[in-house]
Amino acid sequence: MPKVDTPVDITKDFRPISLTPTVSKVLESFVGQWILDELEGKLDGRQYDALKGRSTTHELVDILHLWHQALENNCAVRAVFVDYAKAFDHVDHSIVIQKLLDLGVRKVLVRWLCSFLVERQQRVKFSEYISDWLTLNGGMPQGSYFGP
Repeated sequence: MPKVDTPVDITKDFRPISLTPTVSKVLESFVGQWILDELEGKLDGRQYDALKGRSTTHELVDILHLWHQALENNCAVRAVFVDYAKAFDHVDHSIVIQKLLDLGVRKVLVRWLCSFLVERQQRVKFSEYISDWLTLNGGMPQGSYFGP
């Protein structure tokens, strides 16, 4: 996908998209659900993203409810909104892995996730132009089950 209106350089002006084979996506969804089952009851009750049956809409309703309660009780409401640029690209795999181990996720699942994340490669293809392969040393593949 182009980052700019008139792309000139394939290595700088295009955004790479990680494509995963369909069979891998199916396996990824099984393992992802297994990990979520392992985390059942261990996540914060206000975790809304990436959980089935929850969404940012639920988060907005919850936060608005809290703000209205505070205002009704003559309390102040302060909010800070942060948008992390390229958040998916900066996920440290070792932190994710350690968090999963700390939460008691089975080691076989953590090892599978490690093999899924380690030494991922990507490149950009536009028309007949193809960039060189780039090995990623962090980040989460967008559009994958483990993206969030």
